[in-house]
Amino acid sequence: MLTHAQIWAAIDALAQRQGLSISSLAKRAGLDPTTFNRSKRINAEGQARWPSTESIAKVLAATGVGVDEFLGIVTGQPRPGARLPFRPLEAGLSEAFDEGGRPRSRGWDEINFPGRDTTGLFAIEVRGKALAPVYADGDILIVSHEAPTRRGDRVFVLPHAGMPMIAVLGHQTATHVQFFSVTGESLPARPAGQIRAICRILWASQ
Repeated sequence: MLTHAQIWAAIDALAQRQGLSISSLAKRAGLDPTTFNRSKRINAEGQARWPSTESIAKVLAATGVGVDEFLGIVTGQPRPGARLPFRPLEAGLSEAFDEGGRPRSRGWDEINFPGRDTTGLFAIEVRGKALAPVYADGDILIVSHEAPTRRGDRVFVLPHAGMPMIAVLGHQTATHVQFFSVTGESLPARPAGQIRAICRILWASQ
C-alpha cells in the first residue's frame, strides 16, 4: 500500500531530478505554483492531503516520466527497464547523430534505464566544469528527441556543424533561436538553419 509520505517524497524527488523547485515543477505542469507546497500537505484539521491523480498525471506528462518510473521512485524499487544509447559530451559527439538529429546505430555505448518506453531517448554524460553549478562532471542527462520543447526548457542543441551544447531555450522565430546558458546568461541568437535538432532534457542524475 502506498502511503501519503511516499507519494509526497516521490514528488519532491522528481522535482530534484529535474533540477526544479517544487513550485517550478508545478508551474511546468500547468498547475498553480503552490499546488505542491509542504504547507498544503496537511489540511487545517490536521488530516493528510493527497495530491490529485490529475496533478500527478500532468507532472508526469510535463517531465516525460512514465508511470512505471514514478512508481519506482515512490517505492524505492526501480522497475525493470531497457537500455539507452550513451555518449559523453565531448568533441566528435555531433558525428554520432544522423541528419535528423537521432543517434546513429553505431558508435554508442549503453546505460540501463528504468522506464520501458525509450522512444527518442538517449543519454549524455557531462564532462568537465563548464556547466557548473547546474550540472557537475559525471552527471548523466536523459534527452528526448521526441518530446515537445518550449521556452524555458533545458535543451541539448545539436548544430549542423560544430560542438553540441547544453542550454536553456529562449525565444524562437522562423529565422533565429535565442538561447541562455544554464546559469541564465543570454547567448547570441543562432540562425535556425544552422541547427539540426533541439532536444529536451527530461532528467539529470545529480
